[in-house]
Amino acid sequence: MTRFAPSQPDLFAPSAEPEPQRDPLAELEALLRRLRAEEEMPWADAAGAMAEELHALGLARSAGPPGEALAAAILQETERLLAASD
Repeated sequence: MTRFAPSQPDLFAPSAEPEPQRDPLAELEALLRRLRAEEEMPWADAAGAMAEELHALGLARSAGPPGEALAAAILQETERLLAASD
């Protein structure tokens, strides 16, 4: 008889390596590049746009003043895309 059920993980096994944290500035720069390349909103609805804006603001807080400047540019691009969809 085995000690573990097939779906039960081994509680004493070594834990997996945590994923390395991504650089918030690099993420913000990538998002800004993506938004500047778009002609239409890349999100299905306003809720998706808002979620992406909140994510950008969270990254900006952890990146300091350079991140805040990138977040402001991201919000401007989001406004441009929202205005184009009206």
